[in-house]
Amino acid sequence: MKKGVLTALAVSIAVGGLGLSTMASAKPRGGQMADFGMFDTNGDGAITQTEVDATSDAKFEAADTNGDGFLDASELKTQIMTRVEARGNGQGNFELMAVQKAERMDLAVKNLLQRADTDGDGMLSMEEARPPKAGQMFARFDADKNGQVTQAEWDAAIAQRGNRNN
Repeated sequence: MKKGVLTALAVSIAVGGLGLSTMASAKPRGGQMADFGMFDTNGDGAITQTEVDATSDAKFEAADTNGDGFLDASELKTQIMTRVEARGNGQGNFELMAVQKAERMDLAVKNLLQRADTDGDGMLSMEEARPPKAGQMFARFDADKNGQVTQAEWDAAIAQRGNRNN
């Protein structure tokens, strides 16, 4: 169970919350869920699947620091560490915590690559990094099935999800 949760967290964190399904998941400890405006890139008051995909693509490209179109283990680890550090470190033995964090991140990246790297090349392509059910999540948020998610639909879907830790 822990391995599955760790892998899901790693996927979400590593690629910067790519896709609507990641954004709708429970808040990470101390973190904040993305808001509607992050996806409504044209400011028209509605989110389309195209906007979700474009946001997802931009986050992938930002994480792809060497510009080769893939996220390798180093880029994934950097992305995870950046997001974890943005949440704050708390209190305690910082040297020990840094070593433990690095070990956990190495394990998270290894598990992420084992599960998501479908072609076995040791890297994630943009397609492999996409949440597998992003389109289904968009459909659930789009209550009136008109191809757009309004702020009201977004708020209702988030409220319905409640405090789930998935």
